[in-house]
Amino acid sequence: MFKIKLAAFAAMTLALAAVGASAQQATQAGLGAALPDGKIAVVNTQAFPQAIGELKQKYDAVEKQFQPRYQQLQAMETQLKQMENDIQVKCPQLTAENCQTLQRNYEDLKKKATRDYEDAKADYDRTIDAQTKPVRDKLFQFLNTYAGQRGIVLVINLAGAAQTGSLAYWNPGTDITDDFVAEYNKANPVPGGAPASSPLQPAPPQKKPSGK
Repeated sequence: MFKIKLAAFAAMTLALAAVGASAQQATQAGLGAALPDGKIAVVNTQAFPQAIGELKQKYDAVEKQFQPRYQQLQAMETQLKQMENDIQVKCPQLTAENCQTLQRNYEDLKKKATRDYEDAKADYDRTIDAQTKPVRDKLFQFLNTYAGQRGIVLVINLAGAAQTGSLAYWNPGTDITDDFVAEYNKANPVPGGAPASSPLQPAPPQKKPSGK
């Protein structure tokens, strides 16, 4: 439920950091400096939470921390579905007052499920941001070094470009995601951790409660 949304958040955070740093480097180089010759590449940062070993370790730890709250949301979702069924099946045989009581109880639980989901999501956002920031900082520094060593002068974040519609076409040969992930994981192995999944393998979809 949470992982997919936060993967997008992590990708956007990295993209914003890259934009800010690029602007800073341009300023430091001087407005009158000649534009550097080099290659342009694209990277899919949405793959990082599952493909980068250090990030995956952080996400897995936070997922485990929030698992009890997720289970509570699932229990409320199941209860809401049962109450919906009761309203449809039982109301025709009940008095108007009793039927209204069932409907009122359903609405009360639905509001609680919505509040609990929003609270859990906000807490998750704050926790995952704090836990992954050191790794995201390392990733950006590693990307600077990686690009410099390969003569890359511009890296476009596919996740951000797809959201804004600012990238109409790219040659698949310019996609450095797989190689960048492999190089980062090689330079920053996770002790005792399971290997990260393929960079292009998406996280499995998960359900959210009816209250959202």
